[in-house]
Amino acid sequence: MNRQNKLILKFSMIIQLLVLVTSCVHTQTLPTRVMDFDKGMRALAGNLADQLENSSIGNVLNKVVINPLTKQKQLKKIVIDPFIDVESGYPVKANSRINELISAEIKKRFQVSGEMEPDNLDVSEYILNGMATLEEKQGERGSIYRVKATVFEKSSGKVLASATIHVSRFDTTPKDIYKDSPVYLKGKSYDQYLSSVSKSPNETVNKEYLDRLAIKSMLVKGDILYEQKEFKKSLSYYNQAAGSQERQQLEVLNGQYTNLAKQGQWVEAEEVFGKLAKASVSETNEITSKITFGPNSKQPVDSKIVQYNIFIKQIANLVAAVPECKIEIIGHCSRSGSEGYNDKLSLQRAQWIQKKMASIAPKVMNKSKTFGRGFRENIVGTGKDDLTDEIDRRVEFKFSQCST
Repeated sequence: MNRQNKLILKFSMIIQLLVLVTSCVHTQTLPTRVMDFDKGMRALAGNLADQLENSSIGNVLNKVVINPLTKQKQLKKIVIDPFIDVESGYPVKANSRINELISAEIKKRFQVSGEMEPDNLDVSEYILNGMATLEEKQGERGSIYRVKATVFEKSSGKVLASATIHVSRFDTTPKDIYKDSPVYLKGKSYDQYLSSVSKSPNETVNKEYLDRLAIKSMLVKGDILYEQKEFKKSLSYYNQAAGSQERQQLEVLNGQYTNLAKQGQWVEAEEVFGKLAKASVSETNEITSKITFGPNSKQPVDSKIVQYNIFIKQIANLVAAVPECKIEIIGHCSRSGSEGYNDKLSLQRAQWIQKKMASIAPKVMNKSKTFGRGFRENIVGTGKDDLTDEIDRRVEFKFSQCST
């Protein structure tokens, strides 16, 4: 055997040894106990990294790529699609801390490019996403959340790793653009995201979710700019996303409306909300609005009346425009006071909205029914009667045969 063949054989043996070593990485078992947030997210990231090392991408050849610009070898990259709170459907502010914790743990073996904005998505081969589901409210250690995350291949959608932990005090405060949004966004995109995060290794994520990653990355960038109070720049990314779609989705319209409202562009905002209302009815048969009321009040919060007038007008016009359309107007209360008192108050709130809508479009009165749910369908349920449980004092709309 000549010297060249010996070197080739030696190199081949080294590669095989490295592949064998990396394919035998032990996957640490995740604790079943409830952990604090930081420790839990580190454990989640470590387990995902272990699974990736044991997957098809874990060997030396598959986790390294040549940079087309520098021609240097580098680790393949993972980008993070922001974690959401399942209850609200919103990406949470805690994502900045989640990214720090996951990046610090995974970067020992893979590279994390950051949050899934367009530039980071373009250079990444893999996507990590996740969700937090409330399992137990306010115990001694605070509310308990089940946090699940997956990593999948961007090109194929194949899931390579999946892990679940339980943590206490997961901060579900939504990112600013969603905190300011006019509606909750549990439409088709929400269902596609949850379906994808719920997948197990070797399964494939939802195709619609996979196909719209580029659009989603524009929204992520818009959300980041909104946090930085760069509202014009944020709007430009949402407009770019809208231009990339034949049929505009709830999240895109929501971002456009919220940015326009923030800049006081009410004429444009009202036009967008009309489209948002129709999209919400088309996808969910309801509009879970943020028309809210003060404690013990039968009328909406005064400080938001400009926006509320837009919501009420556009919803009334939508109902009137479709001959077969019927609507249920549902009032809610926070958990303070007696059940009987709150049942009556929540009905009065729904009736106030009904009369307001009928003053705009008289047909609404004969096409609508009002209901009072009291505090039986609280979202927060603390009964503090302050800003923290304001959403419990809301009115919702459910539609029948109203899609256009």
